Amino acid sequence: MVLSKSNWTLPCLLCYGFLIPFVVYIFSDILKSNNRLIMATASVKTKSSSGSGGKPKKYVGVYLCTWNVAYSKPVDLTDALQLHQSTLPEIYAIGLQEVNNDHTGTGRNSWSAAITDILKPKDYVRVRVRSMQGILLIIFAKRSILPFITNFESEATRTGLNGLWGNKGGVSVRLDIYGMNVIIVNSHLAAHRDNLLERIEDYDSVIDHQKFKDDDVDNIMDHDYVLWMGDLNFRLNELTKEEAIKCSENKDYEKLLKFDQLILAMQAGLVFEDFHEGEISFPPTYKFDINTDQYDSSEKQRVPAWCDRILWYTHDTSYDDVCLDVQQLHYHSHPVYKVSDHKPVSSLFHIQVFPNPPRLPVTFYPIKEFRQKRDNLINYKMVSSGSSYYNDWIGLYKADFTALTEYVTYIWAVQGVEKRGVSGVTLAFTKEWMTAPPGEYCLLYLTKNYSLLGISQTFQVLP
Repeated sequence: MVLSKSNWTLPCLLCYGFLIPFVVYIFSDILKSNNRLIMATASVKTKSSSGSGGKPKKYVGVYLCTWNVAYSKPVDLTDALQLHQSTLPEIYAIGLQEVNNDHTGTGRNSWSAAITDILKPKDYVRVRVRSMQGILLIIFAKRSILPFITNFESEATRTGLNGLWGNKGGVSVRLDIYGMNVIIVNSHLAAHRDNLLERIEDYDSVIDHQKFKDDDVDNIMDHDYVLWMGDLNFRLNELTKEEAIKCSENKDYEKLLKFDQLILAMQAGLVFEDFHEGEISFPPTYKFDINTDQYDSSEKQRVPAWCDRILWYTHDTSYDDVCLDVQQLHYHSHPVYKVSDHKPVSSLFHIQVFPNPPRLPVTFYPIKEFRQKRDNLINYKMVSSGSSYYNDWIGLYKADFTALTEYVTYIWAVQGVEKRGVSGVTLAFTKEWMTAPPGEYCLLYLTKNYSLLGISQTFQVLP
């Protein structure tokens, strides 16, 4: 279903005897500048009102999966990520909630490590991880599209205990994919059926507090594509557990959704205004007894609900005859998983991007080989419209690296290389740091935030 504003009466928002304040939040569609540099090149991104004009279209697959794992240990997510499919998406984004905080700051949280391991044989690279206590967002990209994704930033907003605790709130990762800016948000909003107002306030806090360095897209809603997932914790009003289960068993989801707090709040303009959600054709994903398919049998007898959701937003515009367009190919739950009181929910999107975007601004000249125990010279250049900084760096990676954090060794890049012309600059990986074992390697040029600006061809490290 595509949700939009419609007339709605205040009594529909009554919840156990008290009235939810009717406050309409208006999101401004702030126009972006008409001459936007893409990937630090001179190519511009200009708004227009026309369509594609018959030009070839290019879509990129972005697969989102959200799951409240209830502090369980990692399990195989092959089914949740649909890895048995013959065609896989270019991007995977996995948003988890209630994750044990067992990582060391390297991105090797046990869940992150487990997901990396199952995606490695499919040739995916972990490009970004953002966590906040129990909330974890992991982004993977196919190795083949690494030259076309850049400008990473991430943010986190705490909303638990009035902003002091990160068990609730949201984390985000924004990036440019084939020249289009995309932001992916994973949030865990306030719990309990009576706390609708707190959930709305949590959402507002994430929207209001997350800011980015790019003046053109300095907040969540400025991005070309906004993909939002998480344990949003919206419940079903008025119904008893027995009534909800009976409707679910009869697959009468349409009746249940008339009581869905998220849909009612969206229709009233209280939250996720102008966002869209696909048709819900799966049973409520909360709350199950652990290791069963039985809804809550505890003393609390919680009413089943669709707490776990995926929504999207995009601007009604186009750039250089490329329309912003989102196609949702599926919206599923995955009942096979029983280690949590929630079921995972996934959605596959195709988003339209530029068919021929510029490549990365840094080019490495061919490297014949590296030798252990000797200085090894490299030569690279940057386009004149690029920008290099003192804290950019060049990492030596195994050719089959699985994450941008998994460099073997590195050297600092040179500031101002964009002014050096085609000759570029020559640097050395000195023998003191050449401890890499023999094998196939490549070089990556990265910013301090791990945004990729260049990647070399592979070469051999020899004894």
